[in-house]
Amino acid sequence: MPYKDKTSTKTPWVGQVKINGKKIKHRCQTRKEAIEWEAAQRQKTAGERSETHTISLLEWATAYLEFCEKKFVVNTFEEKKRAFRILFAGGVDPQLPVETLQPFVLLKHFQKQAGERSGNAANKDRKNLSAAWNWGRNYLGIPFENPFQRTGKQGEVRHDRRIPTLAEFWKVFETTTELQDKRMLLCYLYSGARRAELFQLRWQDVDFINGRIRLYWKKNQLGTMKTAWLAMTDEAMDALREQHRSTGKSKWVFVEPGTDHPYKYRLQWMRRLCKRAGVDRFGFHGIRHLCASILAGKGVPLVDIQDHLRHDHLSTTERYIHKIKETRSVVNALTGLKGAFSGEGPQEAPEKVDTKLTTVSK
Repeated sequence: MPYKDKTSTKTPWVGQVKINGKKIKHRCQTRKEAIEWEAAQRQKTAGERSETHTISLLEWATAYLEFCEKKFVVNTFEEKKRAFRILFAGGVDPQLPVETLQPFVLLKHFQKQAGERSGNAANKDRKNLSAAWNWGRNYLGIPFENPFQRTGKQGEVRHDRRIPTLAEFWKVFETTTELQDKRMLLCYLYSGARRAELFQLRWQDVDFINGRIRLYWKKNQLGTMKTAWLAMTDEAMDALREQHRSTGKSKWVFVEPGTDHPYKYRLQWMRRLCKRAGVDRFGFHGIRHLCASILAGKGVPLVDIQDHLRHDHLSTTERYIHKIKETRSVVNALTGLKGAFSGEGPQEAPEKVDTKLTTVSK
């Protein structure tokens, strides 16, 4: 604030501001002039600070991950955090300003990741980091051009999701020794639930009277938690009653052995069970697809399958069962070919005989 210096008659008012720890003063004839000078100096300093201050890669990453931790489920958040950790561990200095990040550096990074991990993993990191850059562009004012998008995707080896047959599922079920594991497998088969949905199932979400369970999930762009009651079969509810008798004192339905905590990942569990049963490996989502295929095979309407799987869009459910219907129609068309034609080998058109050139020897 300006103050008045009584020792001066021509310029009694003194404006003062502090810039970079140093106090600067300026004499004025009136108090109004001193106030205006102080305001002009503060505005000038703020402008210079905004021009010189740059956001580092670490500041950008930290701000984005704080946003993601509140918006996304744990697995998605961990995936995004891992992408940054690998980027900085790969030689990119997190203290550098964001505008210094060059596409060529990122291209070399993703090429290395494709060689050491896989093209799929490198492209997943690229997608997450590209989304982070777009977020920073909207909220932090970082450069508009996205350097991650300029790198292009790495080559991928795509594998169709392994969907087990019902016989393979029961074979895994029979070779499972732990009772809790058997009950969990039954619940996955009858509910078609996603992995985390049953991991986070609580006893307050189990309605034994009406034979249903309540599931929670986050699958929309806003990250909003959604919930729905799902009707269950008598077999599934009987399994849950048995589970309640053994873990009913816990808050969670399925808990890690020796603890009162729910499962989080169980990454190798299905791998071990499949290996023990002698079947090709499949995962939790494979059981979800199996549930959809069973419903489709029994002629359940598509909209009812959508409700059971809790898909937001019918097109998602159609993708789940499209290959099943497509394969069945091809098999039906090829059935009964044996004996359809006389002779052996490919069917050929009868050989034509030119009667004009045919001579009869006497």
